[in-house]
This record gives sequence, C-alpha cells and structure tokens, in this order.
Amino acid sequence: MATIRQIAQLNPRDLEPDPHNARSDIGDLIGLAETIREHGVLQPLGVTRRGGGYRVVYGNRRREAAIVVGLDTVPCLVLDQQDDTERLLCQLLENLQRKSLNDMEQGRALWRLRDDLAKRSPQGTTERALNEAVAKQLGLSPRTIQRYVSLCELPPAVQELLQRDELTVTHAQHLFALTEDGRRAEVARLAAEEGLSAAELSRLCSGLAKNAELDPAEGLARLRRGQPVSNVQPESVAVAERLPRPPKAADAESDADLWPGEARAETEFAEPALAGPATADGNRRYRVRSLDSFLDELSRLVRCAEEGDLERFVQADPAGSTKVALALRQVGYLSRELGTLAKA
Repeated sequence: MATIRQIAQLNPRDLEPDPHNARSDIGDLIGLAETIREHGVLQPLGVTRRGGGYRVVYGNRRREAAIVVGLDTVPCLVLDQQDDTERLLCQLLENLQRKSLNDMEQGRALWRLRDDLAKRSPQGTTERALNEAVAKQLGLSPRTIQRYVSLCELPPAVQELLQRDELTVTHAQHLFALTEDGRRAEVARLAAEEGLSAAELSRLCSGLAKNAELDPAEGLARLRRGQPVSNVQPESVAVAERLPRPPKAADAESDADLWPGEARAETEFAEPALAGPATADGNRRYRVRSLDSFLDELSRLVRCAEEGDLERFVQADPAGSTKVALALRQVGYLSRELGTLAKA
C-alpha cells in the first residue's frame, strides 16, 4: 500500500482529478457541500505529486464540493508515487470503506484490478486464484469479488440499470439463470420497472429458464397470481389450469431457505391464500445463509435510509411511528450483538 509522505493543506482548484477514478459519476454534491460548509473537510484527500502539482488518488467528490463551497485549502495526504494497480487499489479501499461506489462501479473497478493482477501473474493462473488474491488485498471474500466482477459480463442495457441503481448486485446474480443476453436485458428492464425484490426476480428467472418461450411479463403475471412459470407454454395456460394438480416442481429456492412457518403450499398450483406470503407486499422471508448475505441485507437497509426511501415510507404509513419504534428496538439488539461479536 501507498506510504504517506506528508500532510498538506492544498488549494482544491490546483488538484488534478484522476481521469481513471473508480467512481464514474461524482453524483449530487449538494448534501456533501452543505456538510463541508458547516464542518469543513473531515476526511483528507489522497494525492500524489505530478509534475509541479498534484493529482487526486481518492476524494474527488470532496475536492469538487470544496470548490463549490469556496474553500481555499483542503487537507491532503501526499502519497508515494503509484502505478495504475496501486492507485486503483487505494481508490477501491477508500470508496468501499465509505460505501460511496454503486454496485456497477465496484464491479468495473474490481474487474480492472483483477485484470491487472492477471497480467502480472504466471500464465495459467486460475480465475479462482485471482479472486482470492484480490479478496486478500481488499479484505473481502473471494465469493464477493466474483459476484461483483460478474456484473461486467452482463449486457450493456443491464449494466446501465445497475449504474443508475435501479437494480442491485443481488438482483443481477439471478439473471445468470438465463442464457441469452437479450432475455437477460428484457427481464432486467421488467424487474426495474416493476420494482421486483431479489427473491421475486429469482423465482421469475428460475421459471423462465425452464420455459424459454414464455413472455417475461406474462411470467410475472402468473407468478403474482400464484401460478407456475416453468414448463407452461402461453397457449396452453387455460388448459393447464383445468388439469389435475401435479407434484410440486423443484425451485431455485427450497423450503429449507424459508424461516419456520413460511413453507410453501404442497403444489406449485396452490392458491395465493394457501401459499401464505410472509410480508404484506407478498414477499417471502428467506433465511440468511452466510455472512456475505447478511452484509448484503445491511447494505440494502443503509441505502434505503441514505436515499430517503425510509423517510418516505414512514410518512406514507399511518402506523409509521409505531413501526419505527419497533425497528429501533431491533436495530439496538442487532448493534449489541455485533458489538459482542466484534469484541470476541
């Protein structure tokens, strides 16, 4: 990692932004600018010397916001000169720790980092070994590296939805059940337009993978009616609904993944009332099966609050204050448990 040579107060207008920064969009600066106006720049920028000046390694949004506010100087950590891989690694670590990259930006940055590592590794180094090497540098799991890197294999239309935060990495993983890029893009657009949860998208993709001729919109409609998506052709729907109910087909998500009391009905043709959805909006509650899944769930909750969705939900719900009080108790318990685990 880079060595800090000195701490300096530099004019943000004299700092050259990195044209290859991991973040592709600086986003809305209003909130950050107001924070800086009131409290100043709390986190120093990372810079390296370039000619007679300096180039930003990380902290470009803080630089832009400081200029908007009119600051003459910002605190900077002057780092050793770095090659492209070292600079990208610094940007990733700083942004990942602050959760300031969206899923697609993380995927592209991790892809670049893994590609750079592959070029410097012995011929024949496996993808798994590269994932493990990148994971070790960033303090993440190899599985997490693969999940994000795989986003770069999706068609451009899907990547654009991820870039705009209309889908998440959790949504995207289920699209790989489909083999054709056109089909993936079509289903991704439908998921974004309908605001599907990752669990809903998983069931839809699982069914569509077994029924290549079914229109995704029709598949979603059937899913919401509690009817099967897989192995039923559009023209035979009416006939199929009159036939005796067959045994339940295996899905991507088994009853073993459901919390106790959330098991599905005995057949795939069960009425919605018999299926017993676990939440008011019809989504089932699936067990968290790994620490990575737990962290994904936490990230979704934090993003919900950061983007103002939580506040809107509370204002629109007549029982909002009561539910928030309950949520606060649950978060308090979770915080205490995490504290105990951290100490252990």
